Amino acid sequence: MKPIISVVMPVYNAEEYLDEAIRSILNQTYTNFEFIIINDGSTDSSLEIIQKHQASDERIVLIDRENKGIISSLNEGIEKSQGKYIARMDADDINLPARFEKQIQLIEKDNLDVCGCHYFLINENGTYIDSTILPLKENNFLNYLSITTPFCHPTVMIRKEFMITNNIYYGDSEYKTAEDYALWISFFENNAIFGNVNDFLFKYREYEQSLSHVNGAGISSDKRRIAKSFILKNKETLINNLNNENPNLFPKGEREIIVLVLFILLRYNFSFSHIKILKKISKRAVVCGFFRFLKDRYYTMR
Repeated sequence: MKPIISVVMPVYNAEEYLDEAIRSILNQTYTNFEFIIINDGSTDSSLEIIQKHQASDERIVLIDRENKGIISSLNEGIEKSQGKYIARMDADDINLPARFEKQIQLIEKDNLDVCGCHYFLINENGTYIDSTILPLKENNFLNYLSITTPFCHPTVMIRKEFMITNNIYYGDSEYKTAEDYALWISFFENNAIFGNVNDFLFKYREYEQSLSHVNGAGISSDKRRIAKSFILKNKETLINNLNNENPNLFPKGEREIIVLVLFILLRYNFSFSHIKILKKISKRAVVCGFFRFLKDRYYTMR
């Protein structure tokens, strides 16, 4: 039977967390998937761990080769995939058992092109640090994209046909560190339909050796450049949407994002309509958003 989902997971020297990551895929309540694992020239015991699981589960498709990097690995995995949907996974994270089941339900019900979920943040020992709620409503994705990514990348499920039809591949952007942010902008500009399951279905591991830490400075710089371009390109739509919404009905994190967007817009084009929207928002959210604006963006958004 042809798989509905193709899970694509690059692996490079991930022996410490790899076994748990693989098991969290194989133990999904939704079972009609292939699991494409690209061993990207690992020099530790990653290959042996993958082969151990492959011997007992025929859904695993192993690609073992020299190191080419994560971008090449992702594109290679997608090229070899048979599924209708591409499910991303990283070798140091953990899926909760119902992830695929709930994402398939939502992606097919709402005809989504990209579907993520809320997630827990854990440290290198697997200890809970925090939780992150991501946007659910269509207009809220526009707000998020004005500042940051509306998805946790390894949680997403993507409609493969959309990528092929719109010629979207990893690594096509000029932004080489905030590449996932640029990717979702590309999806948005091609009229993708976004959604997130309103549930926590993933544990995202953050530690000093993770790519987000190692490339932190470059990611921040690229994200600011992407955000500036996106906001200026979509400012009229942003303001029209915010004029028609009650920002206080949004979750706290989204209210602060709205404030941040409004302060950035005020830098370029002072308008009483921006002030009018700010007056609708709770004072606490305005103060938090303003200080975030001063800290993160005042000197970079010129």
